[in-house]
Amino acid sequence: MAEGDGTDNLKKWEELAAKGDEKSQVLLGEYYLKLADSGTDEDRQRYGKIGVSWLIEASKQGDDKADELLKKCLQTKTGVDDSNREVIDWCLETSDVEKKIRRAARNMFQAINGTHREVLSRAEYIESVKKLAGGDKLEEKLLLAAGKKIGDRINETEFVKVLSKKIQGQITLSPEESSEMSVEYKHAGLYEKVTKYPKETVVAVYETSMEYVSREGLDFVMRMIPSNQIYLLSVFFLYSFISAALVFQVAPLVIFYLSLAVMGVTTLQMFYKKQKLNEASKLADVLKTYNVGVDVEQTKSQFSWNSLTPYLVFFGALPLLVVSFSLSNKSYIPCSEICILCGVLSGICFVALSDSHDLLTLLSLFCNFLSALPTFFHHFPQFPVVTRLLHLVTDAIITIPCGAGFKIHLGIPSLAFLLIPLIFVVMAAQKSWKGVYRVLVPHLVCYFWFNLMLSFFPFSTWKGLIRGTLGYLFLPFLIPLTLLLLCGGIIYGAYCLLKTQIFGKLFITLIFASVPLLMTQTKLLIGKKLDSKIQPVKVAIMVVFGVLAIFPLIFIRLPSANNPKPFDLTFPEYLEFCGNNELSKRLKCLHLQGLKVTWNGAYTETSIKSVTNNIEPLLGAFPAFMANEIRCLYGQKFGNCNDTEKTESERKLCSMMDAVGHECHLRNLDTYTFEVTVAMDAGYVWVKLDAGHSFLNTLTALREGDRVEFTGTLVKDLGTKQPQLTLRQITCTNRQLDVMARMEEESVEEIVMRELNSAITVTFNFFWYPFVEYAPE
Repeated sequence: MAEGDGTDNLKKWEELAAKGDEKSQVLLGEYYLKLADSGTDEDRQRYGKIGVSWLIEASKQGDDKADELLKKCLQTKTGVDDSNREVIDWCLETSDVEKKIRRAARNMFQAINGTHREVLSRAEYIESVKKLAGGDKLEEKLLLAAGKKIGDRINETEFVKVLSKKIQGQITLSPEESSEMSVEYKHAGLYEKVTKYPKETVVAVYETSMEYVSREGLDFVMRMIPSNQIYLLSVFFLYSFISAALVFQVAPLVIFYLSLAVMGVTTLQMFYKKQKLNEASKLADVLKTYNVGVDVEQTKSQFSWNSLTPYLVFFGALPLLVVSFSLSNKSYIPCSEICILCGVLSGICFVALSDSHDLLTLLSLFCNFLSALPTFFHHFPQFPVVTRLLHLVTDAIITIPCGAGFKIHLGIPSLAFLLIPLIFVVMAAQKSWKGVYRVLVPHLVCYFWFNLMLSFFPFSTWKGLIRGTLGYLFLPFLIPLTLLLLCGGIIYGAYCLLKTQIFGKLFITLIFASVPLLMTQTKLLIGKKLDSKIQPVKVAIMVVFGVLAIFPLIFIRLPSANNPKPFDLTFPEYLEFCGNNELSKRLKCLHLQGLKVTWNGAYTETSIKSVTNNIEPLLGAFPAFMANEIRCLYGQKFGNCNDTEKTESERKLCSMMDAVGHECHLRNLDTYTFEVTVAMDAGYVWVKLDAGHSFLNTLTALREGDRVEFTGTLVKDLGTKQPQLTLRQITCTNRQLDVMARMEEESVEEIVMRELNSAITVTFNFFWYPFVEYAPE
């Protein structure tokens, strides 16, 4: 009786399982696994495979118990072999949400495919969708868009794959889907392979070509390319321009505009992802009709989680934007226009990235506005009563100095600022902490765009803000005209560039600078599979070109912790303290090393202490005829020796160089260090000053006997009457120089420390003001 009941149950389970009942599929799987455990090795393998196959079918429908049983089978190797291992891995790696969506999509396709054929044509698909939608325009639009993405021949596998990706934002390909394209490619004709599968064709041709070329001797061909000489050419151009001042002038601006572009593009991606989330929510709601297990809220959370990449990139670019803005020369940045842009983006993000605006989001926006009042009204015009009322609201009631430049402000703005993190925590805790990526993260985008507007506001003007507002309003009309002017400017600039000598330098530099950029796109050109095989070669090429690009930067020394300050020590005081022959005083004078002093004297002479030319020695790697051409390309020509505008000495030098066959020189790339001698007022005493290359024009303009005031750092020979200083600044006091009246040179340490301090100040205040302010002296 019991055996008969078991047989009846088994038949009933098989009937229901064949119809797609997941509970029956799980029961069948458990039944056959028990038979496998209690039988012989042969029975174990046979019954185990049958049980695993039923569990796979149940798992594809999102059954958690089937997943647990499959995990055990994978651990014990029961019913697992090469034929089903990939499917089991897919079942365990894929979320229940995606499985239920796939099941519902299959049911929907069966409803669309009333004829039960394997493939539908586009016309048949459109007709079936219109009948199925029943007048729902949005549902019809989404399903037709999915069909259009598939192509002219629509099958169940592609339909399920496209709908799953649309709803979740990403997809986990099953083994059948991942291998389907390769099978189709293998059976396609030559013309179809080229037109329908261009990427696979490129990969196949590349692999065949690489195999052939490697057999014929690729190494021999590579050795014939003068790679070292090519690398040196690109270094020549870069090294002749790079200095610490130029790095801090150009690099922050480049990083600023790149960061701003990245943040703008990612914000647009967020708007696009939000639109796709609404479409995914609608599709999930439609699929729920075909599978009640589809949870619309869970689907929205899954899509939001899979669409976090633009937000992560945005938050990564934000600190770079703030730091680079603090280091950049504001005269090269349209602060008013960018301030308007940040305000507009903040408002659009608040409206577009949130499903609803509850009390928390409105309260956060209000607190953020209150905390911004000190910035907005800092330069407000003075009115007798209004100004006092504004100070009560915007100023700190109590300011607590904390030392080292830190101050804590207590007032209405700072209290509002302290409320904002608490509101963010409550936002994140919504919907079982799913509010972190569904509520908080989108709101943070609005919050930071608003704060960026506050950062640009102090550097804006009312005229600039009005100009920016009107400019954005008329932007749709100005874009066509701007494009025409831009094209004309590019054509004219190219024409002017072709007539200059620098074109050759730029052309060579751009060609070789494009190699690392090209290496980053190999995945698109040759496919992901082949790209992973040549990864070491690709990395090596990118590293070589990257090192060559930053090679000149290694000459920039890192800043020291101590920054010497000017010291009020006159030269007579120095002589009194150090200018005698007592050893004890000379030892004490050594403590003055590194101090800045400002003294006066009479200019005597300047001698060249050293000449550095990092390009000339490298030309030894080239043949003579090529070296001469490079000298003319990067250097200067001696010109016509009979030119009447030349002085006698210049004509004589030109004749000598012409006699030895030198047409050009690289002296324009020389870097000099000078030793300047200044006679002090206290008797027959001279001071030696080490001057850098930036003082060249000033020292050339000085004449013997000129009165000068100079600032320098005491470096050596302390304790004698003739100390040696490093020159920082020199001014001619008795006459106006032809080149410049004042010259000041900052050391690399001073430049780096000043810019680093500015970056830290602005970045800290961006995140903590008005509660805590950092204002170093």
